[in-house]
Amino acid sequence: MNNIPDFNTITIADYKPEIYTLSNGIKVYCFNNSDMEVVFMKFIFYNAGTINQDKFFVSTLTKTQLNQGTKDYSSLQLAYNFDFFGVNYTQTTSNEQTTLTFSFLKQYQKDVFKSIEQIIKYPIFPNDRLKITINDYKQEFLTKCQQTSFLARRSFMANLFGEDSIYGKYGKIEDYDNVKTDDLKRFYQQRYSSNQCYIMLSGNVDKEFVELLDKYIGQDNWNENTAQITTNNISIKQQKQNQTIITHQDKAVQASIVMGKFFPEIKHKDYISLNILNCVLGGYFNSRLMSNIREEKGYTYGIDSVIVPIKNGSVFMILTDVMKDKDEDTIKNIYYEMDNLCKEEISEEELNTVKHYMIGDMLRNMDGVIDICESYENIVRFSLKDTYNSEIINRIKTITSKELKDLANEYFKKESFLISIAKNAQK
Repeated sequence: MNNIPDFNTITIADYKPEIYTLSNGIKVYCFNNSDMEVVFMKFIFYNAGTINQDKFFVSTLTKTQLNQGTKDYSSLQLAYNFDFFGVNYTQTTSNEQTTLTFSFLKQYQKDVFKSIEQIIKYPIFPNDRLKITINDYKQEFLTKCQQTSFLARRSFMANLFGEDSIYGKYGKIEDYDNVKTDDLKRFYQQRYSSNQCYIMLSGNVDKEFVELLDKYIGQDNWNENTAQITTNNISIKQQKQNQTIITHQDKAVQASIVMGKFFPEIKHKDYISLNILNCVLGGYFNSRLMSNIREEKGYTYGIDSVIVPIKNGSVFMILTDVMKDKDEDTIKNIYYEMDNLCKEEISEEELNTVKHYMIGDMLRNMDGVIDICESYENIVRFSLKDTYNSEIINRIKTITSKELKDLANEYFKKESFLISIAKNAQK
């Protein structure tokens, strides 16, 4: 223990990106390291999430089809170009946005930009490729529907937000067949536009790279005439009473539990402190939930608690897969640990362990410009101050056991928790 530095002596710099504006107004946030050989480039379309679709699965399917054929290239040509030049291309869709990520060696930047431009600006959405993708996704969906963890989480979100909320609506397998090529084209034209996008860059980004980016991405206002810009002002209702929803899955060999509630938005005065409380409860391997339910009881391989930020709020969740006849006892022990945090102040030793872990985790997540860029993305997404990371570390250093107890009493009230369980009908 003597080799561990005092966390009070550790600081984290508030890194600021170079900010460029392309000719068409797209903001570019850049963290440069000229010693690297790789460039990472993210296009964030912040109005292209699932809450923006008018049919189930349109948002997800649109992003999968962007590289399945463009104005100048077939899907095979694009795949060959990316393979030849070593481009890694991934797409992710959340409730609120879609992100397209490209990474490649800087030496090939002139060779890959034409292909990237085609995917971003000129996809054609061939119908035959969509049919293949839908068939693949339907098979994957059927597989997921056999998993209790998938069923428990869907049921939790649907009941937490309410099925009348766009956050709480989920499609069925037959909804895949309702998606047509025209739906994807319309969603692309409305949501993938130069005025609903920003770009995150990290790695070896020089003047020539920025000029190439402006040449291929910044010269015209693509899709702005058809863009459908919406402001996410969705109000988050508060869970009024404790509820338990059980979903039965035949022949399930485990029970999956998701329980939680709404927490404040990321700008709220309690948000950082709640993340520290969450770490104590279930946010790292030596947390109270892991010590109780995994180490002492042996009910599970792992149990986690997380806080997921969204616009206008956040969702606190405890997630675990346990032995099929131990779901009720697991929930009792979860409440037991929350009650303890409400009744007793945590020891100085435990609090210091948590502080060391959280600060160390922050340092690991700021190791180089790629990680720094990942961290800064939340600052852009939620319009936070550039000093947000130092605010986090200062709060970790100064928070007291009494403050954590007071927070637990305010936010860990049993009557406000929603519980979703997916398990076999027969124990």
